[in-house]
Amino acid sequence: MRLVLAALAAALALPVPGALAHVEVKPKRAPAGAEARLTFEVPNERPDAVTTTIAIQLPAGVQAGTTRRSGGWRVRTSGRRVTLVAPRGRELRGEERGRFPLELQLPLRPRTSLTFKVLQTYDDGEVVRWIGPPDTSEPAARLRLAAAEPEPPPAEQEPPPPETQTTAPSQPAEDSGDDGGGVPIWAGIGLILLAAVAGSAAARARNRRRMRDHMPDD
Repeated sequence: MRLVLAALAAALALPVPGALAHVEVKPKRAPAGAEARLTFEVPNERPDAVTTTIAIQLPAGVQAGTTRRSGGWRVRTSGRRVTLVAPRGRELRGEERGRFPLELQLPLRPRTSLTFKVLQTYDDGEVVRWIGPPDTSEPAARLRLAAAEPEPPPAEQEPPPPETQTTAPSQPAEDSGDDGGGVPIWAGIGLILLAAVAGSAAARARNRRRMRDHMPDD
């Protein structure tokens, strides 16, 4: 009996591959409609093989950014499929857990969950399909969308400065020759000259008459 109990305890103490180590996305919550930086964590569960390729199927409404490298791996995007390819010497080995950040545009669907299905390929051709429900041995990675972040209030804009109205300086009126009484100035000057000439002629006439009156008769 003691041997049986000891064997059972040893079996329970052994780690169960896939029960604890599985693909995850962190953080596990993100605002709906946000541009989020999500990190996908993928474990290498085989000590005798290395992980060379990881393919992530994006849920509907999720768009990938233009990242070309993640965690030192090359990134290839085709539609809703993001493929991570390990350069030589950068594969996941032993119990190593790879971490691959990606820039993703999330859909505006608050209080819902997104499922990211992941295919993990080893160097011997084995493919582990992380696509199952949460209670399976190979669950898909899941992200919970929280309420969308409120938009910041628009910045107050200073009112434009009042327009300065410039008044053109008044131009002096052109001299129209009008003295304000309706009679041109040159006409008034002419009348004055005529009056002066007439007065002078009248004075000369009076002087001549006066001289004739005082002259003695022959």
